[in-house]
Amino acid sequence: MKRNVVMAASAAALMVAGMTTARAADTVAVIVKATTSEYWQWVFKGAEDAGKQLGVKVDKLGTPKDDAAGQISVLESAAGSKPAAVVIAPTIFEALGDPISAVSDAGIPVIVIDSGAKTDKYAAFLTTNNEAGGKAAADAVAACLKERTGKAAGKVGYLTAMAGHESLDSRDRGFVEGLKAYPDITLVGNRVANNEEAEGMTLTSDMLTKDPDLVGLFADNAQMGTGAGAAVAEQKLGSKLCLVAFDSDAGELEHLKDGSIYALVIQDPYMMGYAGVWYGYAAAHGVRLPKDVDTGVGTVTKATMDDPKLAGLLDVSKRKLGSFLGN
Repeated sequence: MKRNVVMAASAAALMVAGMTTARAADTVAVIVKATTSEYWQWVFKGAEDAGKQLGVKVDKLGTPKDDAAGQISVLESAAGSKPAAVVIAPTIFEALGDPISAVSDAGIPVIVIDSGAKTDKYAAFLTTNNEAGGKAAADAVAACLKERTGKAAGKVGYLTAMAGHESLDSRDRGFVEGLKAYPDITLVGNRVANNEEAEGMTLTSDMLTKDPDLVGLFADNAQMGTGAGAAVAEQKLGSKLCLVAFDSDAGELEHLKDGSIYALVIQDPYMMGYAGVWYGYAAAHGVRLPKDVDTGVGTVTKATMDDPKLAGLLDVSKRKLGSFLGN
């Protein structure tokens, strides 16, 4: 999978390296959606590594779980400390627009990662093309059905982690649009959770009870993927239900290996954190950055998970976080 973000980050790195105004005491504040999530810990890991290379302090900030009001408070507090730049993954598109604009208007460069916000006042936006990722999930469900039954047909549903998230909304929209290419697949429903694995498991079981002939399911983030995978594993439906999930947390990878998940649509949280800090530091030193950078997606199945082309993404999730978290 091509990673345009690597080339763009390298260009920013070269520009910063040639500057004489760099200050070792510079700080970049990195604000994520949910500090308890493995996905966001990988964003922090990438940010830490970039900070070490640049010789800057990285403040790892956020709320334990998705909380728009809490994230706004964290953002305002971080901005009050006058960091060189802020890197933020907005929790809610509408709610974070004005707060991000205010930080930018105060002269602090803002790098938006992962999800958008209702503003264009940022130096750069590093994100997965989530709509394309949703379409990739639809294609994966269809491929699974054709592989198992000879035809892409049957009832399919999807799980949404939380309503109002720009990235999740785009994934879901892409999935629904992608299914239109398969006229024999019928979309029968959507359930919205509270970004909890246990709730994802319960909702999956509920959907299977309501539609026992359900043949496909898309889970739009790691929590939903792990929860749905657990429900499929518990009911031993891995060979009957084509479950496709977004991201590649440890739990999802285990369900991919045991066959409960057919495929994962993967992105690169490490690179978002790593490039986010590079970009933030570059913007703080006057570098003009590309406004939008696609960090890429890929699709992996049990049959392809050892493909060297995917190693740079999957290896991140395969490593143990303990060594990076001091455990």
